This record gives sequence, C-alpha cells and structure tokens, in this order.
Amino acid sequence: MTYKYERKYPAQCPFLRACGLDRGEAWQLQVGDIIWRDGCLCVHIREYRSLDRVVITEHIAPVVPGQEQAVLRLVEGRAPHERVFSHPALPVPTRHVMYSLRRHYARALYLSYDPQRKLPGPAKREIASPRDYDEEAARKVAAAMGRPNADPKDLMRWYVL
Repeated sequence: MTYKYERKYPAQCPFLRACGLDRGEAWQLQVGDIIWRDGCLCVHIREYRSLDRVVITEHIAPVVPGQEQAVLRLVEGRAPHERVFSHPALPVPTRHVMYSLRRHYARALYLSYDPQRKLPGPAKREIASPRDYDEEAARKVAAAMGRPNADPKDLMRWYVL
C-alpha cells in the first residue's frame, strides 16, 4: 500500500520505517550513529536534552531484519559527522507521518521477534489476555523504541496492534 506521504518523503519513509526513530531522534541522527553490532545493523540514539530535561534517553535501536538496504542507501558515502536529515535537502517528516512510521517499525520488529504470532485485524486494538501477545518480544520492542519501562500491554495497544 502506498501512502500519500511516501510521495512527499520518498527517501525518508523507508529509512524511518526500518529504524523507528521519532522526530527528535531523526533530527539529531548522524551518519556515524549507524553501526553494525553482533551482525545486525543498529542505530545508536544519543541522549537529547531540551530545557534541562532529558527528552530522549540513549539507546540502541535495531534495524528491522531485511530492511537494512533502506538505511544503508541513505548514508553510504557520507561523512560520519554529517546529519542524516538536513533541511531543506532531506527534511524530517511531520509528526503525524513519524508516528505512522514508528507504528510500522514496532509491528515489523515485534513480528520479527515472534514470527509465529498472528496479530488481530486492524479493527481490534484490544488485548483480552496475556496470551494474546509475547511479553518478551514486546519488551524488546519497547527497549528499541527508547521506552524500556513502558508497560508491554500499553505498547502493544499504542504501536503494534
């Protein structure tokens, strides 16, 4: 399915769908922050402060398996200190688009951790029992999204289902 925003952000959408950054993380991301770790491509997100409070804590976000080329295509041949997204050449998408791309990332990452799990359809976004989801996979997704203390049930409802 092609969304309207993918025509406006053709290079950014596959990259952000593969690594699940939010707007602040994407804005400060540098080319050198994309690293290989244990045979997996990852994005190192640095701590971000705004008005004396930590908005984003430092963490490692794995790239969804099979989507590594979308990330590498955008950063190859660039200097490590250069920002990945720069205005006006490669702007960061709006917050609504970013939320949608983070949902795509969370769902794909969750399904890569638990490939046998069948998720309910788009009309059902409720979890009836703990057997409806894999809590360990949900915790890994929460850590990848920079929210290690988030309730796995809430994360499933907000991002995965």
